[in-house]
Amino acid sequence: MKTKFIFLILVLSFSFRIFAQNSSGYDSRVIDNAGLLNPNQKTQLEGLIAAIIAEYNFDLVILTERNTAGTDPEEYADSFFEFGGFGGGLYRDGSILLQVTEGRDYVLSSSGRGERILNEAAFNKLEDDAAKHLRRGEYFEAYRSFILNWEKFLILEAKGRNYNFFERWNLVIIIVSWVSALAIAFWVLAGWKSKMDTALAQTQADAYTIPGSLVYKIKSDKFLYSTVTKTRREKQSSGGKSTSSSGRNRGGKY
Repeated sequence: MKTKFIFLILVLSFSFRIFAQNSSGYDSRVIDNAGLLNPNQKTQLEGLIAAIIAEYNFDLVILTERNTAGTDPEEYADSFFEFGGFGGGLYRDGSILLQVTEGRDYVLSSSGRGERILNEAAFNKLEDDAAKHLRRGEYFEAYRSFILNWEKFLILEAKGRNYNFFERWNLVIIIVSWVSALAIAFWVLAGWKSKMDTALAQTQADAYTIPGSLVYKIKSDKFLYSTVTKTRREKQSSGGKSTSSSGRNRGGKY
C-alpha cells in the first residue's frame, strides 16, 4: 500500500512538471517593456507566433527591455525564457529574441530542439535579417523576420532537412545556373556557326555569272531634236542706206 502511494506521488509530480513546462507564466509571447511596438503590430506578431506554436509545438518569445540592470543580456534572455515557463514539450523547445535599447544589444537564444535546428547557416540568416532591420529602427520588421525565419526552419525540419547554404542562396544559385547555361549555349552555337560559314567575301561579280550569259554591245546616244538660234546680220546697200528692222530705210554713212 505504501509503495503504491509513493508511486502515485511520483506520477502526479512528474505530470505536474510536464504541465508546468508546457504552460507559460505569461499570457503574451511579445513582451514589449521598451515600448517599441504599437498595439496593432503586437497583435500581428502574437498571431504569427500562435500559429507556429499550434503547428509545430515550438515556442517563440520576443522581449524588449530598456536595460537589464547590469545582467549580461544573454544570461538575462536565457533566464527569462526558463523561469517564465516558456517552451514546448518536455525539452522546452523554443527560441527567444531579446532587444535592449540602452545598450543597443540584442540576443538570439534557443532551447530544446531549437539548439539542433539553429545551426550556423540558420543562425546567420536569423541574425542578418534581424540586424538589418534593427539598424534602421524597423523593430516590427525585425521581429517579424525572426518569426518567419523560424517558420521556414521548422518546415524544413518537418521534411527531415536542415537549413543550409543551398537553402539560403537557392534563388541566387538558380539564377546563376540559368545565366551560365544560356552563356554556354550561346558560346557553343556561335562556335558551330563560325565553322559552317565558309563563304568568302567577293570584290568582283565574275563568280556570280554564268559564262557566256552576259554580252556587252556598243551603244551610242543620238539626239532626235536640236534647237538652233540664228541672228540676222544687216546688209549694206550701194546707196549708203540701210533698212531698219521695221522695214524703213534709214540714211547714214558707213
